[in-house]
Amino acid sequence: MAERDVKSARRTLEVLEHFAATHRAATVGEVARTLGFPQSSTSMLLGELTRLGYLEQDSARRFRPTLRVLLLGGWMQDRLLGEGSLLRRLDRLRTRFQATVLVGMQAGARVRYILTLRRPQADPMMRAGMMRHIGRAAVGKALLMECADMVAMRLIRRANAEEPAMRVDVPALMEDLRRSRELGWTESRGAVTLGQNVLAMPLPPIADHPPLAIGLGMRIEDSDRRHPSLVEALQRLRAALTREVRLPTTR
Repeated sequence: MAERDVKSARRTLEVLEHFAATHRAATVGEVARTLGFPQSSTSMLLGELTRLGYLEQDSARRFRPTLRVLLLGGWMQDRLLGEGSLLRRLDRLRTRFQATVLVGMQAGARVRYILTLRRPQADPMMRAGMMRHIGRAAVGKALLMECADMVAMRLIRRANAEEPAMRVDVPALMEDLRRSRELGWTESRGAVTLGQNVLAMPLPPIADHPPLAIGLGMRIEDSDRRHPSLVEALQRLRAALTREVRLPTTR
């Protein structure tokens, strides 16, 4: 491994340790000054970590870690603290339903998967870090369910402009979102991968973290056959997290 690669790896860990120590968001300049890094390379590093889903940037251009960082060590949490962790719960869903479990958050006009637990024979290209049109992927639509209509329409139109080959009909999707809000869940039904369905719903808000949504993916016929059980399982997970996570404070 080249010395430059070693330096990049070390700086990546130092950035994550910086956030672990300070417990607050930081700008590129603040991270660079604290760690003694050049500002240009710090900006590139934080941008790449954001692209991969380990950090997120707010409207004030401050960076903070996402849940994906926590999930890296989820197996240790299971081993040391028992079986109540989020990662273990998600893995139980995968095993019970032989489903691919997807957790995603918004990245501009796309949804970025920050966790993927693949079912047997699932597409090997399905991986954490990949992004999809926010109006096509079920996890993206679940995030839009929590948005005001004007915000959702703006994001869908932007996604259509950025990915013309994947564009969706805006009025039809808005009607789909209104129906999904009433039901509490949404689905893709082959809109991303032919013959495959993802059933998704938003997760409860978590303090100091962008909104998240979860989906369970499988063949359409399997999803239809097990639909009530899938919805109930996701509702139970959402209810458990609502009781346990630190919710955002209202001001």
